[in-house]
Amino acid sequence: MAERYLCPICRSNRSSFEVIFKLSREIRKDPDTGEELFQADAMSVVLRNDRPELDIRCLQCGYTGYEGLFVKAAKQGAS
Repeated sequence: MAERYLCPICRSNRSSFEVIFKLSREIRKDPDTGEELFQADAMSVVLRNDRPELDIRCLQCGYTGYEGLFVKAAKQGAS
């Protein structure tokens, strides 16, 4: 579902954003030396409630935060 965004900091940007996907990769390290013993070949998108966990960056002021903050600001700004 499409959601409207409003930057919760500058409160003027409703159109220019970057979407940042969080990726994870399994690794294993030696507990004594910190040497990397294993690194998975594949990376996977981090999910929250079966949806990709996204951060949003405002391209006007540079603030980066959880997507829900931008959606909530847009809903509050519309009322």
